[in-house]
Amino acid sequence: MAVTKIHSINETMNAALDYIMNPMKTDDGFLVDGFHCTPEVAAEQYELTRRKYHKSGGKLGFHIIQSFVPGEVDYDTAHRIGMELADKLFGGRFQYVCATHIDKGHVHNHIVSNSVSFVDGMKFYDQKKTLYQIRQESDRLCRENGLSVIEHPGELGVSQYEYAMRRQGQSWKQLLRENIDRFIIQAQSWEEFLDLMRQSKYEIKEGKYISFRGEGQNKFTRSKSLGADYTEEQIRNRISGARRIDTDRNKNLSLLIDIETAFNDIQDNKAGLEHWAVTQNLKTLANTYNFLMEHGLTTREALDEKIISVKQTYSDSLNRIKEIEARLKVIKEDIDNIDNYRKTKPVADKLKTVTSKDKYRRENESDLIIHDAAKKYIRKRFPDGKLPLIKDLRAEQTALIEEKRRLYEIYSDAKIEKSELQTAEKNLAAILGTPTAEKDKSQQRKKNGELE
Repeated sequence: MAVTKIHSINETMNAALDYIMNPMKTDDGFLVDGFHCTPEVAAEQYELTRRKYHKSGGKLGFHIIQSFVPGEVDYDTAHRIGMELADKLFGGRFQYVCATHIDKGHVHNHIVSNSVSFVDGMKFYDQKKTLYQIRQESDRLCRENGLSVIEHPGELGVSQYEYAMRRQGQSWKQLLRENIDRFIIQAQSWEEFLDLMRQSKYEIKEGKYISFRGEGQNKFTRSKSLGADYTEEQIRNRISGARRIDTDRNKNLSLLIDIETAFNDIQDNKAGLEHWAVTQNLKTLANTYNFLMEHGLTTREALDEKIISVKQTYSDSLNRIKEIEARLKVIKEDIDNIDNYRKTKPVADKLKTVTSKDKYRRENESDLIIHDAAKKYIRKRFPDGKLPLIKDLRAEQTALIEEKRRLYEIYSDAKIEKSELQTAEKNLAAILGTPTAEKDKSQQRKKNGELE
């Protein structure tokens, strides 16, 4: 799911482009592309187009922002979606630069376009329906790429962002519900429950209504706003009705036996059963049991080894994808600049022979600017003056794109499997009172006196 915004640029085109192309935000410039312009000199090229059609006044351009839910999309896919959104919106008639920012918790695209078409000199008019069109097209692209979409954005009492985050299980309220549920299972008293919440970096404000504020959250959230099961009274009731399974089991014992024992313990305790039924933890038990049996993970060692293996596959494929993306970025820039240099070289060479150089510069300003930019790039990129053949670059480009496609399949499968394994591991920690592998390592480091 992506949230979109648009606003006009009236007098700060250079500043807008400099901001969106910031190397610190765009993976050292790898996530920046331009349409019918060279990003480094896009502001000048936009101005040339406006001058050509005598439309230098008024709005200079438009700035579109497309923000994705944290963790839902990889950088390359987000950038591609941004380019496709701009292509659809501007119909191949307006110059634009698309930059993907990855420096914050959520990936987001910035698209800065010219206000005047380089094709026919017509202006792009931002109307009330424009934002609706952008959102419609953005939603279509999200669906095509397997991302979530807000189907009912008008739900009362829920903002567009909160609705999307809740569907992804990542909103403050959703995370708070999950943590409360988890610690109710582990706590034997109200005080222990509060201690567990504090250990998870929640600030607690007690009063008429108890409130919690997570790390990075601006405002406190009253627990009663989470639903009927999350009032202070109901949380206390759920704690008193639950019986924590606190056994120090040998890791070599079968996890399946541990889960079956926990399942039976809960069923024997009617008060506990009522609580677990409400929070659907019996379903969690069954799902975890089935998952472990299906994958043959009957011991903690087998689960840990599988997690390490899948994480390695995930990491290796992702690192190679990034290497390929970096190389594809360079290849594209090489092709564009070599092509621009060769196309505009006759115009630049003729400047040396004409009598009225100033007049010639004015008449061929666009080609001369493009030539100078391409020439600077080539001198820096190929100091020995030996340029690669474009056909060889395109052949390498094709091969890398195919390799990246295969790796994305491996990466996507590993990502799903990693998530399933980590969910199973967390469920075991909640059900059996055992730490996850990461927490286990952290506790061991502390025990050995090592620094975190």
